[in-house]
Amino acid sequence: MRTGINIISSYARFLMGMLVVLMLTPFTLEMVGIDDFGLWSLCLAVSGLLALLDMGFSTATVKYVAECKGSDKPQARNEAVSTLFLLYATLGIMCLVIVIAGIPYAINIFDLDATQAEKFSTVMMISGAALAVALPVGVFRSLLIGSGRYDIVNIVEIVGVLLNAGLVVILLTSQLGVTGLAIANACVLVGVPLLLAPLAYRFISDLKLGIKHVRASRLGELLPLSFYFMLANIAMLVILRSDSLIIKGFLSLSAVAAFAIAARIAEYAYLLNKQLSNALMPLVSQSNGSGDAQTVKLILLDGTRHLAAIAALITGLLFFHAESLIVLWVGEQMIDAVLPLQVLITAVFFSTLQLNAANVLGMSGGHRGVAWTMLGSASLNIVLSITLIPMFGLAGAAIATLISALAIELGIILPRACRQQEVPVGKVVRNIIPAIACAVPMILLAKFLYTHYPAKNLMELALQCVVAGMAFLAAYFVIGLQSYEKRKIMRLLQSAISALRLRTAYNEGGGRG
Repeated sequence: MRTGINIISSYARFLMGMLVVLMLTPFTLEMVGIDDFGLWSLCLAVSGLLALLDMGFSTATVKYVAECKGSDKPQARNEAVSTLFLLYATLGIMCLVIVIAGIPYAINIFDLDATQAEKFSTVMMISGAALAVALPVGVFRSLLIGSGRYDIVNIVEIVGVLLNAGLVVILLTSQLGVTGLAIANACVLVGVPLLLAPLAYRFISDLKLGIKHVRASRLGELLPLSFYFMLANIAMLVILRSDSLIIKGFLSLSAVAAFAIAARIAEYAYLLNKQLSNALMPLVSQSNGSGDAQTVKLILLDGTRHLAAIAALITGLLFFHAESLIVLWVGEQMIDAVLPLQVLITAVFFSTLQLNAANVLGMSGGHRGVAWTMLGSASLNIVLSITLIPMFGLAGAAIATLISALAIELGIILPRACRQQEVPVGKVVRNIIPAIACAVPMILLAKFLYTHYPAKNLMELALQCVVAGMAFLAAYFVIGLQSYEKRKIMRLLQSAISALRLRTAYNEGGGRG
């Protein structure tokens, strides 16, 4: 039940964030202009690299806390997190020093003019200060997730998304430009973990943090985990953020803006799929800590099957409607984003297929292999981007991401997880084929609607996607779900219908028993 609530709340949080971005991006483009939007995207890419100061400890903490819960060791958890809080405070100070020292070098590297350099400096100072505070208080987020309370984190982060949206509108309307965007982002970056702190004490039993609980020896237990998670985080940040930096080296800020639009959509598609694997991650670690190998194996098989279904539904519709989405969302001025978006969406599908396998490996002792594989994918991505961008422009950066996802992420991580869990790769592949097949009736219906009822706005496009998506879900119910899953769904529907009938009868009877 708790896992189900975590999954549902994760998707609710993510969908809320996606809706806000969908509504705010055209407004932001109009208020700041294409070049400043490109500058803001560049700042996000640079500040994203500062997140590497996390050093992988947040993911390691989730795993450590989950295992402590599975083995009932609250004291070890308290000592590890107290020590980590102190370490993060030190890293926060380092963050400020790096920002102050690095701004002049970044301005020269990106060849920014005087006006752009001033805006860049202001945004980076605000972002660096916010990250310095967010690093230590972020331990409460890891604590709640590792303890299985992802739902609490999701609710608070929904509040953060809405707060960010309100601040963006107010600050941009006040003509603060990219500085206003930085202030809004900083308020949420700091505010959300601060809100999570008292909730962690409320919902986690025997939670006691403080100087007296600091034990340097606990870092020795976390370091082997954090080092490899840090490598994986470096790889993911490189994959998600480096393209904007490389593109600026060859093309203009307007090209950075166009790719940022495509990358934002692709990233949201990727993260939407990732919500399921994120929610399952603590369960993998808890099961591993309690020696429940069967549950871990089921997560690999069934989790990957459902991930493939979600990915096929989302990426299939995004690929088909890429041009309509770009034009209706941000206008013809961003038409150059269409081809990169379609290539990136294809990469997202293949990357999604290894998400659950990476979690199973990472939370079951195979984190070293995941880290080096992801780092190899990121390195290949950089080399290919530098090679292909001069040849193919924005599409070259997207093609680099696709090749990396196919050759390394999917080609290595999934087979390795199958070997670890003694599951034939062929069995996993056979499980995901129905999900891919279900996309056929969906795309046929989407094409029919697109041809006969072309969407005039985003609302009509969304409605067409919902209708086509229903065709996918119907097909997946028939050929994608196992028999026991169908029976469970039917029982839930019958229970819901029975409850509705009882309530109706109660109301019609005037509330009398």
